[in-house]
Amino acid sequence: MNTASTRFERAATGIVVAATWIAASFVVSPLVGGFAVVTVAEAVIVRSPGWLSSSAIGLLGFAAQPALVAGVVAAVLAAAAIAEIVRPRAPDVLTPAYAVAVAVATAWLFLATGGGLSIGVAVAFVVAVGAPYLAAQYLTRPPAPPNRRRFLRRIGGVVAAGAVSAAGLRALFSRFESEGGDRAGEPLSRSISPPSGDPAFDFEGMPAAVTPPRNHYTIDISVDDPDIDPESWSLGIDGAVEEPYELGYEELRGHDDSVEQTTTLICISNPVGGDLIGTAHWTGVPLSSLVKAAEPAEGAVDLVTHAADGYSEAIPLELVEREDVLIAYGMGEQALPRSHGFPARLLVPGRYGMKMTKWITRIEVAEAEHEAYWEQRDWNERAIANTMSYVRAATREGDRVTVGGVAFGGLETGVEEIAGVEVSVDGGETWNEGELEAQLGPHAWRRWRYAFDAPEGSEFEVVVRAIEADGTVQTDEEADTLPDGATGWHRETVQV
Repeated sequence: MNTASTRFERAATGIVVAATWIAASFVVSPLVGGFAVVTVAEAVIVRSPGWLSSSAIGLLGFAAQPALVAGVVAAVLAAAAIAEIVRPRAPDVLTPAYAVAVAVATAWLFLATGGGLSIGVAVAFVVAVGAPYLAAQYLTRPPAPPNRRRFLRRIGGVVAAGAVSAAGLRALFSRFESEGGDRAGEPLSRSISPPSGDPAFDFEGMPAAVTPPRNHYTIDISVDDPDIDPESWSLGIDGAVEEPYELGYEELRGHDDSVEQTTTLICISNPVGGDLIGTAHWTGVPLSSLVKAAEPAEGAVDLVTHAADGYSEAIPLELVEREDVLIAYGMGEQALPRSHGFPARLLVPGRYGMKMTKWITRIEVAEAEHEAYWEQRDWNERAIANTMSYVRAATREGDRVTVGGVAFGGLETGVEEIAGVEVSVDGGETWNEGELEAQLGPHAWRRWRYAFDAPEGSEFEVVVRAIEADGTVQTDEEADTLPDGATGWHRETVQV
């Protein structure tokens, strides 16, 4: 058999064996507590510099994490193909070393994913290491005589046998998966009254006044959202306090101080005009009530929120005095969806989403300043959302053209910050006053619109800028997302 043919078969063998390991790792993930490939992807996220994370989110948005997982899979397949090509055959002294390396890597990943030894992890290890070993033994058995067609039939056999086995084992192992997240998204027992927007602002292309949970953006360091059992979950309030205590899930949902609040969230990685922004109607308990009950010690400076996925974030203790900072447990008329932090998350109006820890398990009152995850990557610690306004829609009825969008600004108090918007349809040469929708709440975006007459088929460069309550005009200075969030006027060329 010629050299090119040999290289092809070696590369194909490496890819199929690696794919078998990936498939086996996915099949046993219920036993381990997660998918090993996702563990690698999350390790990449944790170790990535801030500029890289921002670039990936800005470029790919919601697809950033799936793209990273796909990249990890591709890297594993490529590495396996290269290793198989360069692996010596005579004498075959490195084969045991390769097998040991795969076994050690698998054990380390499973322990990192699941957090400890158990019978389930042991079974998972045997399946994840044994399946690719058997595939390798079958594929590397010399055919007599060497034949490309027979080799391809062997690959087909491995794929077919693997698919059937994987389906059966996955169905079996899935019985061991946690079912705690089944209550995520369930209807809340209390009556909820989300605000309704002005129908005049609901023309084609405009976002809803309140974003449906399924359409609200999510950005996390976790690729696979934690699946938390609310029956065993508790929220601890401790640290520099006189009376540390814990709350169960039902105790949090039944708290006497529960309130509703319509609040806009925006990601600090959102570029000007981007989609990483949404407005939801939340239900929760003021953080001030929960912390006050623990009696913080004098000299405490920070409040650190810890999440089930290892994430932590800090806000100054004086910020906790605001009654609009919530530990939220509801979104819309339902319990938080898993992707939005079930069972509970922090909500800090007017700050970027990086401050709002999801899947909270602990609230720590700290006597020293806490350097949080994104602060370590050179993002702004305060993370106050910049004043912004975006173009979102353009529509026509006869000679009448209407353009519209949203405006929002960081809020330090409950006072309305956006007083108006100005709209240009000639690229910023002239400006006109836009119409604002009535405020849904002091922490919610304002939808805007501007109508004018123009011949059919006209093209316009629409630019918008927000006006703050004190008369300050939104800055036109363009800045990237890192470290303080993007700034600049949003402009869109529209033809109607």
